[in-house]
Amino acid sequence: MSSDLSSDDVRQLRSLFLRELLEGLRRARAAHAQLTHAGGDDKALQELRGFFHRVAGTAASVQLTMLGRLCAACEGAADLVVESAVPVSRTALNVFNDGLKGVEAVLESEGAVESEPGLPPMPQHPEPSPVLTLDGRAWRVLVIDDDPFSARLLDNVLRSAGLASTTCSDPSRAFDVVQEEMPDLILLDVVMPEQDGFELCRRIRTHPALQLTPIIFVTRKGDVEQRVRGLQMGGNDYVAKPFEPQELVARVRSHLQRLAELREMAIRDGLTRCFNSKYFKSRLETEIIRARRYGSELTLGILDVDHFKRINDTFGHPAGDAVLAHLASLLTASVRSTDVVARYGGEEFGIMLIEAAVPEAAIIINRLRERIARHQFVVPALAGGDLNVSCTVSIGLASLRPGEEMGPILARSDAALLEAKHNGRNQVRVAP
Repeated sequence: MSSDLSSDDVRQLRSLFLRELLEGLRRARAAHAQLTHAGGDDKALQELRGFFHRVAGTAASVQLTMLGRLCAACEGAADLVVESAVPVSRTALNVFNDGLKGVEAVLESEGAVESEPGLPPMPQHPEPSPVLTLDGRAWRVLVIDDDPFSARLLDNVLRSAGLASTTCSDPSRAFDVVQEEMPDLILLDVVMPEQDGFELCRRIRTHPALQLTPIIFVTRKGDVEQRVRGLQMGGNDYVAKPFEPQELVARVRSHLQRLAELREMAIRDGLTRCFNSKYFKSRLETEIIRARRYGSELTLGILDVDHFKRINDTFGHPAGDAVLAHLASLLTASVRSTDVVARYGGEEFGIMLIEAAVPEAAIIINRLRERIARHQFVVPALAGGDLNVSCTVSIGLASLRPGEEMGPILARSDAALLEAKHNGRNQVRVAP
């Protein structure tokens, strides 16, 4: 899917940019006047520098490249004044004034006029197919940038690529928003008032649940020092302003793919490649809440391989491992795609049948038991080569009761499994 902005999007974003530019110019003019009368006013200098910084970072994205370069030069002049820690010179004031005149000239040539506050909606285009995570939801990206236009531009590019994007343009609330949203990836501007991107990144990395969340810094092109510092503070990558939409989406997708692989490793059993016990219990809690909320059915099964120790003792542990791996594939292929299969422990497997009452679940699980009993598992022989091994399974089923929590339904499923084993194995028992 292309990540280019449509011509309608570019025109709309250009209109938004000019509106923001007009509003920012008023504040910048007031700051320049304050500096002219009181050259040591740090707040006015930062206001002026912030204005030039925002324009330099976004003008090229709406095809106003020369304006971006002009404001980048003015931002550089402001940086020199800040670093020198002396009152603003007449020369610097003239540079700033020339920059503001250049902004005024662009606004005049574009026919920008007074407009109502607030951002107009983006033109409506067909929604792209979402890029989905392991649990079937769209990847969530949080854009943190104190410049609303820049944040809106990033947001639109991400949404056009099928990602679920939200923005935050208030640096003082950014950390709270991160904790509320718990995004899969964060795009973070470096230069922001009150709390810069580096400090915010450091705070994010202290959160236990955000250790692996990719953070991509949005920095000024050519600023090597900022890029290096960002990586040292825990960032994963950077995108230079003004950015190319294709590059932005490619970098975001690359980091989300790596995150998906890490998450996959964390929830999969190494031998069978089905879900592990930790994920199974976490998912069971989620499905119980969902079933309670919507009044839907949920049936839980615990499966145990009969006399599994005999397989290990007779044919060796590699053969036993092969049986478990093949069995996991058989289980996954025999249930619906909405159901969940996990290695619960040792030779035990958990099966979660979503929106299935006991009568339906019992039919599905009995067919599964019969299929396993007929199956010949090809396993490695101790003397070399392969041999065929058969096995049977015992399964306990329990249906979720109204108001029941995870512990009781697991206990009832396990009790039903024990009953199946005590009554001769190779059978399914349903908890009363």
